[in-house]
Formats: sequence, C-alpha cells, structure tokens
Amino acid sequence: MENNVPREKWLYPDRCMKKWLGWILSDHSAYMEEAAISEQPVLPKPEQTQETINGVLEDAWQNSKIVAVQIGTPYDDLLLPDIEGAVIGHWDDQVYLQLKTGEMKSINAAEIRNVQLLNPDR
Repeated sequence: MENNVPREKWLYPDRCMKKWLGWILSDHSAYMEEAAISEQPVLPKPEQTQETINGVLEDAWQNSKIVAVQIGTPYDDLLLPDIEGAVIGHWDDQVYLQLKTGEMKSINAAEIRNVQLLNPDR
C-alpha cells in the first residue's frame, strides 16, 4: 500500500533529489574497478604436459591443497584469469574445484594449460 502525503504536510522541505545517488555511484565505481582488473590481459604461463598437470592435481587432491589453474581455449589465444580453489574430485574429463566463495566449478581437463600449487597462507 502506497502512502502519498501531500507536499504541504511534509515534515521537512524535500528538494526531490535522489537520496541514494551517492551509494549507487560508489557501487558503480566499485563494479567498474573490478571489471577493469578482470579485463587486463593475462600473461601466459608455460604450457605444461598432461603428466605434470595430472601430478599436481593429484597431489592437491590427496593433500587438500589450493591450486591456481590457467585455462586456454583451443580455438583462440584468449587466456582467462586463473581459477583458484581446492581440488575436490574428478570424473571422466572433468576436474572439480571448490572456489574460495564456496561454489563448485567443473573444468574440462583438456583445456587446462598450467596448474600451480598456491601458498596455503594466502
């Protein structure tokens, strides 16, 4: 239910300005800064062999370590930012990571370009 009070009965002189404009602007600025960081070019790490990738992932899975995975798409040279998380399993050609946000992410093993163990103190 909407309560429309006539202007002459207002308790203070409202200039009908957007009251939350500062908050909206700060949220937009934070979003733009995050987008600028995520759009920075990613430097390619040395491409590892499948055996090396499997060994690092197996070690991370058995010892509950955090890894950074760089994915390279086979059809173009676009490199995405590293995906950081704990290896929680694998099935067929999929590797499953639990991200820092708590989400689960599946990665196609054939697209993995580089895997590195991260420092657990980070």
